Amino acid sequence: MVSSANTGSWLQRKLEEIACYVSAMAVATMMTITVLEVLARALFKISVPGSYEYVSLMFVYLIYLGLGFSQRRDAHITVGILYDHIPRSARKFVQAVYLMIAFAFFAALTWTSAISAWSAYAMGDTVLGIIEVKTWWARAGIPVGLALFALRFLTQLINLLTNDVLLEEAAKDENAPLEATENETVQ
Repeated sequence: MVSSANTGSWLQRKLEEIACYVSAMAVATMMTITVLEVLARALFKISVPGSYEYVSLMFVYLIYLGLGFSQRRDAHITVGILYDHIPRSARKFVQAVYLMIAFAFFAALTWTSAISAWSAYAMGDTVLGIIEVKTWWARAGIPVGLALFALRFLTQLINLLTNDVLLEEAAKDENAPLEATENETVQ
């Protein structure tokens, strides 16, 4: 049982990292298309057909694919004015409620966005522009990112309930290897 849990955790981490790499490739592609568009307009007084459409659709990957990874590292913006001053037992309760609600909400969003992506694929949804650009490939990134996000909430909830590890404690453990590596390099 422990072995399958470790394998599942390892697989989830790898999928989150792959999603981040895909997001980074989308950013690089968006920058390349934008630079080509600027150069084409400046040098040749022409526009690259579909550049605006492709760049705007790739924002989906930029936004959604890094959510699970950021949640794992506790890198989302938080305001802890009250939370930081309550006892650990109250923090555990607050986090358990938060993680249950977040998991249910993002699991539902995953389902509805998957249906929307499938509908866009089935009906051949396109963006109006100079060229016909299908939208399903961009819409498919939303349920993938949201599924990883929801799964991360569920994993954190299970970790909180079974191992009594708060999000901020798990994030410190997650970041520790990077900090140790950086300190070893500096010395």
